Amino acid sequence: MSWLLIILQAMQAAPTPPTLDLATLEAQTLARHPAIRRAAADVEAARSRAAQKGAWPNPVVGGSTEELRPRESPSGYFGGFIQQTIPLGGTLGASRAVGERELAVAEAALATTRQQIVADVRDRYYRVLVAEERRTVAAHLSELASESAVIAKQLFNVGIADQPDVLTSEAEAAQARAVLVSVNALRLAAWQRLAAATADPSLVPQKLAGSISDALPTLDRDATLTRVLAENASLQEAARGADTARASVNLEKRVTRPDLYLRFDGGANREISDGRAIGPQFGLEAGISVPLFNRNHGGIASATSRVLSADATVDDMRLDLTGRFAEVFAQYDGARAMVDAYRVEILPRVERAYALQLAKYREMAAAYPAVLLAQRMVFQMNDQYLDAIERAWMASNALRSALAIR
Repeated sequence: MSWLLIILQAMQAAPTPPTLDLATLEAQTLARHPAIRRAAADVEAARSRAAQKGAWPNPVVGGSTEELRPRESPSGYFGGFIQQTIPLGGTLGASRAVGERELAVAEAALATTRQQIVADVRDRYYRVLVAEERRTVAAHLSELASESAVIAKQLFNVGIADQPDVLTSEAEAAQARAVLVSVNALRLAAWQRLAAATADPSLVPQKLAGSISDALPTLDRDATLTRVLAENASLQEAARGADTARASVNLEKRVTRPDLYLRFDGGANREISDGRAIGPQFGLEAGISVPLFNRNHGGIASATSRVLSADATVDDMRLDLTGRFAEVFAQYDGARAMVDAYRVEILPRVERAYALQLAKYREMAAAYPAVLLAQRMVFQMNDQYLDAIERAWMASNALRSALAIR
């Protein structure tokens, strides 16, 4: 007895496992997901490239000699030079602008990845909630079917029910148990998909915060469409790509602008003049490149075409988002109406009808086929209700995530 008391006290003292909520899962996923790390590394690479763009060309340093002679009759020249190219026409600034736009694209890609991952986690989270509810409902329906089978057998034992009624009720109970096994398997699969979405293979089934029975969010069509188009990160990423293409056109127009070339020479001339060496000598050369043969018409035309392509991509994505929005919002609107109807009108009625038929059957006031029909209606309506509520939540989450689900 003392050991039993110790076990009971240990069970009572054991801490209750914490409830896992969606916000915690999202934060943990953003901190550890490999896709986030990859996109963040791409941002740092783009930042380094942007810092490098617009750097000045390196100078050229060298030496030169002319007509060197032995010491007995010293003569000739030896010295050095430094040469520097100075880009003109804003080429360096245009190059830096391209680098900054490319960095903005990489940052937008990171934002896209974050948005998609959060949307995936939210989608998988609610699918798990639906799977948990399906298991609860399947277990309840299995109990109802088993209860009907027990009642039919009891009535058969007292000579009131027929054997076909017993056999049919037992078959229905066996089918309900098989459905429960299938629902449990689907529940485990939903948990595994959630673990993959959160990049946490160790995630195991546990209590989740929230319920699919919570009130569905009310979404306004026009306001939601405006928000989807404004917040969809993939669309913003495409717009940043178009900005980069425009910056590239400006750079292509400037690459043939004249560059200034400077060369400074200095050295010692040992040539004898008026009885002594000439000595130190210095010189300066300057020149510019002339865009005579290459004016980069092909590069400019190519960059301009890329701008047209990038702008068309943005417009195409906006149209695609609008079309997807229409489909998803219709799914949300229709499923939400069905959920309300099932909750308020359909489920209470079919469950009440089943209870009444079962009571009548016990009193021999109704035949078993009527009980069976009512029971099947309960099963069917609950299954359709879960399908509707799953569609409603998935569509709602997709809309609130700016249609970012991968």
